Amino acid sequence: MISNPRLLFYSCIAKGTVILAEFSSKDETEIESLALRCIENVPPHHSMISHTVRKRTYASIIDGSFTYFAILDEAVTKTESLRLFTRLKSAMEALVSDGSALEAPTQHCLQSKLDPVFAEIASGGKYLEPEVGLVGSPREIKNPSLDSSKERALKPLLAKPLMVLKKNKKRLQTEAKMDVGGGGGGVISSSRGLPRNGLIHDHHHRQKAKQIWKKHVWVVLVFDVCICVVLFGIWLWVCQGLQCIQG
Repeated sequence: MISNPRLLFYSCIAKGTVILAEFSSKDETEIESLALRCIENVPPHHSMISHTVRKRTYASIIDGSFTYFAILDEAVTKTESLRLFTRLKSAMEALVSDGSALEAPTQHCLQSKLDPVFAEIASGGKYLEPEVGLVGSPREIKNPSLDSSKERALKPLLAKPLMVLKKNKKRLQTEAKMDVGGGGGGVISSSRGLPRNGLIHDHHHRQKAKQIWKKHVWVVLVFDVCICVVLFGIWLWVCQGLQCIQG
């Protein structure tokens, strides 16, 4: 909402040129007639209009058949003005959903229903404490006696899941301490399990390196045998068999 309510001079909700409800600052005179002229001269086919003149911003949002209009100080940010219109729009949607079709509205016909909403806006967005909730407001009226009885009823229900969670946590911690490689099923600390896993990992790498070394040795031996066979064949070809030995 608007952080400084004094920067809001006027705000209203209208259907066509009929003002359903409005809020105006006490320090402003004839601002209502000025706002009515602005609403009557809203250009067609626009969903949002904003115009700043003489340090005042005249802004309006057209949503269907409803127009949300406000006169603010130019210091009000765009985000704050959008929050203002969003609050007015949510309040109006709540009234329409309740069955207020407003087929033939009259001047200020929703003033009494929307006064709490304007009071909320004028207080800087803080929820008031009326006996009846604000229109379109998500706040609910609470009964302290009902709340205390609900809390007493919920406490035993909440205690059981907490106990179950604690037991499950202890069981998981106990299983995490079990020896992964131990056949005896004994419980050891996690500090012992870490070196053991490291030794298994190191042993695996040594076995793999040994297998690779054996494979390389076999490749070299096969290569040497092939060379020897080739040289022996060349020697037999040159000597034409075993004649060199016989000579």
